[in-house]
Amino acid sequence: NRVSKILGIENLLEKRTFEVSGGQAQRTAIARALIHDPSLLLADEPTGNLDSKASKTVMELFEKINKEEKVTTMMVTHDPLAASYCNRILFIKDGVIYNEIYKGESRQQFYQEIIDLLALLGGGN
Repeated sequence: NRVSKILGIENLLEKRTFEVSGGQAQRTAIARALIHDPSLLLADEPTGNLDSKASKTVMELFEKINKEEKVTTMMVTHDPLAASYCNRILFIKDGVIYNEIYKGESRQQFYQEIIDLLALLGGGN
């Protein structure tokens, strides 16, 4: 019940998969991953199938889980906006760590750093 409160899914506990939205399903998947109080949460493209509003909600939840529950999230993403919620980013090119950056004070500034580095890597949009 504690995990469902953290993720704001108390109203979904009795629902079936086909009765919830993509964002709700993603929050439910995060809840399942948190049940046993892990210190590390692995997330593979957690916002890939979500609209922008649901993506923002999920990324804010990862931030909250990190700060309040002291759980580290290791995430794979191609989405610069999702990446901007992270504290540290490793860029991998051809299977090798190419660069590493850390968030400063501003998420917007960090987002711009990500975009600039992606352009250097040849992966800019």
